[in-house]
Amino acid sequence: RITHNESTQQHSVLLDTMGKSAAKIRRNIARAAARGETYTPPEPTVKKVTPELTEEDDEQNGESEEIDEAIEAKKSSAAEKLEQTLASLESNPDNLNAKERRSAKRKAEAIATEESGCDDVTVLMEWYKRHKASASSKAGRKKKGKQNQNPAATIEKLSEEDKAKLESAKKLNESIAKLEKNDKLNSKERRSAKRKAEAIAVEETGTAATELIEWYEKIVPPAVNSNSKGKKIPYIVFVGQLSYSTTADQLFGHFHGTLGSDVIKEETVKIRLLTDSKTKKSRGMAFVELDSPETMYECLKMHLTHLDGRRINVERSAGGGATAKKARISTYRESQSNYISETMDSILSSFIKNGEIVPEELDEGVIGLCKRHSATVVEAALKEYVEEKKERKIKKETLGEKEEEEFRNPSAFLTHMIGRIAEEGIGNSSKGRGSRDRNDDGGG
Repeated sequence: RITHNESTQQHSVLLDTMGKSAAKIRRNIARAAARGETYTPPEPTVKKVTPELTEEDDEQNGESEEIDEAIEAKKSSAAEKLEQTLASLESNPDNLNAKERRSAKRKAEAIATEESGCDDVTVLMEWYKRHKASASSKAGRKKKGKQNQNPAATIEKLSEEDKAKLESAKKLNESIAKLEKNDKLNSKERRSAKRKAEAIAVEETGTAATELIEWYEKIVPPAVNSNSKGKKIPYIVFVGQLSYSTTADQLFGHFHGTLGSDVIKEETVKIRLLTDSKTKKSRGMAFVELDSPETMYECLKMHLTHLDGRRINVERSAGGGATAKKARISTYRESQSNYISETMDSILSSFIKNGEIVPEELDEGVIGLCKRHSATVVEAALKEYVEEKKERKIKKETLGEKEEEEFRNPSAFLTHMIGRIAEEGIGNSSKGRGSRDRNDDGGG
């Protein structure tokens, strides 16, 4: 005879066993026990659920703006925030105990490594110390060099030829600034216009565009040049598999409706829908620019949600050269897949811990399905499933044997719930609709 504890331990193996259903393995165990024998389930195999992304997604993900030039600034910003957080935890103004401080420290370090792209927080902080010392030294030299700097006086001393060259450089600088602010252009059109402006400047001055801009900024420093303001590098997520009819406003509404106004705000979110250069119609892809890494990670929760009849992909965008970009995208996807799997395991564990679901209640098929949907959809489906189960239990106790109200197939019922909520959206289903579902899938 198998005890409850033995059954629970066996089921912990069953949940991760592929090839045979959990129900079949349970039957084999029971039959073997009746014969006085022991049945050993097959060795579990681990299968990672990786979201399907098309080659078109890969190709267009490479169209994000080049932001490699800001890596050093990101590292510095992340390290500075970590340094401040650690200092605050050291002073302990909130009277945290040792365990809470360690937890807060680990969280701060994890955020710093993600923001900076540096795997080791110790290496990051050592780099930051060297960077601060170097930046301080450079700032001192620049300040000293600019004390008596007067752009107007410098320009006045230029030859007529250099003044003409300066005028061409100014036009190029202003053109590039305008192109960067023009949201109506897609990436290809922006690059084409930039190359055209650079070609005109090169023809007028006989100087390479990069060299010309560097020379211009030495004479008219960014602090003086009102057109050259500090550019804030955004955090970007790529959205693929959109319906061709989905607009930027509809995409914003989808994110806003699910994540809430505290996370998604018009002033901190910028959506750039990719369009065909000739027809100007949507290509079913978009870049969403955000103002903080926290908001970016919240937006990743929208991965595999449904919008306009399509299950969309939401993933981190990667800049840089082709080789580096491909490596980053691969790393981001693997990390995101692991995160989704761990999140689902955590959600299911919390329901089991609270006694709302028993370990052997759901088979590995529906657990695998959970990992192919967004956390928000799965959590909503599980809550509705538990509520429906409670109502059925009450009805059975009230009606006795006159009407069977127990789930005949809990996994099939939850599978149907997940599909319906994913398609209709969270909060769009009613109790009446939920009651009708029992006659469709797994109900009594």
